[in-house]
Amino acid sequence: MRTFTVDLNPERDVTLEATLYDAPSPEEQPTPLEHPRPAVIICPGGGYQFLSQREADPVAAEFLAKGFDTFVLRYSIREHAKGANPAIDAARSVRWVRAHAAELGVDPQRVAFLGFSAGGHVTGMIGTSWQSEDLLAAERDEYDRLVAAGVESNSGLLEFSSRPDAIVPCYAVFSMDWPDDSSREWLTFGDCLANVTDQVPPTFLWTTNEDAVVPPTQSLRFATALAEAGVPFEYHHFDRGEHGLSTSTPVANADRASLPENADAWIDLCADWLRATWTGR
Repeated sequence: MRTFTVDLNPERDVTLEATLYDAPSPEEQPTPLEHPRPAVIICPGGGYQFLSQREADPVAAEFLAKGFDTFVLRYSIREHAKGANPAIDAARSVRWVRAHAAELGVDPQRVAFLGFSAGGHVTGMIGTSWQSEDLLAAERDEYDRLVAAGVESNSGLLEFSSRPDAIVPCYAVFSMDWPDDSSREWLTFGDCLANVTDQVPPTFLWTTNEDAVVPPTQSLRFATALAEAGVPFEYHHFDRGEHGLSTSTPVANADRASLPENADAWIDLCADWLRATWTGR
């Protein structure tokens, strides 16, 4: 197993934490393990104020067990979560994984982007706005500045696509039209519902009916928009479960006395759906 952290933007403390299977041994050919592997970039939630521990490491562990290489994106939060910043972070993480796919052992055509709550909003933004010329211009300006400042991780990234091969928004925010928070500065690409087109990658999304923090109608409205745009998707609406379930397993919920009986099924469902969606790639 290999683990390391890439500094993507020190100005905003944006990093990408990689946990990868070892590269194939030259002495053992062909490798008995899948190579190259599918990858998943994980975006924890936290209301753009913090990054939830329960939605980072436990999720990576589950997808590692399913044969995915994993990357936890620690994106812009608090005073840095404004304008295009989180969308730039998401786009850059996809480009970086593709740019380094060969050395990572990752299949560059099987890169999923997965996020929870506010991280699900970041997921929705990259899924609906990856092709935006305004986002590309904002990326180019930031990369040029960081490369000039000696941040080598951004060099040459624009040669690679920022479009994920699938997105997985989990009990996500897709539009800020429901909270009464007029003081919050809107994110440039924040209205994911309005930005849905047929260019959105295949999508797996889920939520719960008992979520009292992000209305489950957010996911339902996004699924409806995907259907109207002709985007392939799979949608799971679990009856029970409060906000922030992450994997809905005890390892991610030690602070909760009980868990819903079946919401943890989303992990197997999602991994199977991703592999089926990418069959033949």
